Amino acid sequence: MATLVLKSTYSLLEKELKSIDVKMDEIGKRIAHARELGDLKENAEYHAAREEMSLTIYKKQKLSSHAPFRMIEDNEIDTDEVEFGTKVMIHEEGLDTPEAYYILGPLELELDLFPIIVTYHSPFGQAVIGKKVNEYFTLEIKGKKTKFTIKSIEEID
Repeated sequence: MATLVLKSTYSLLEKELKSIDVKMDEIGKRIAHARELGDLKENAEYHAAREEMSLTIYKKQKLSSHAPFRMIEDNEIDTDEVEFGTKVMIHEEGLDTPEAYYILGPLELELDLFPIIVTYHSPFGQAVIGKKVNEYFTLEIKGKKTKFTIKSIEEID
């Protein structure tokens, strides 16, 4: 099944993956240089570069693991009800003001693009999708039922 992704996010992903490739090349050169310095057992520069390479490879694999993608164009997003690609103001019962939630996918979450991202397949995301302004839903959080009310739905900037 394809992972939903905003077209703008996909463009950022492509840039990020290219940036990671450049970084991997640079780290590879540092590893080669550190290797030339001799004894690898006590070569802190070598070990630091190897660890950085491992973390960079992991980040690339994690970002790529969400493929295949289904890009969502701005004109495909409807704000009549909550769906992927919408910013939703939600009031939680007992709190004074509503909060903005961005209904997106795991890739936007990985890239940390928005303040409060709710993935469309999380329990919260599943509960809110399809709701309209002034509709409510309840979720059990820490053993307590909590009521949430949709205050507004808009496109993500």
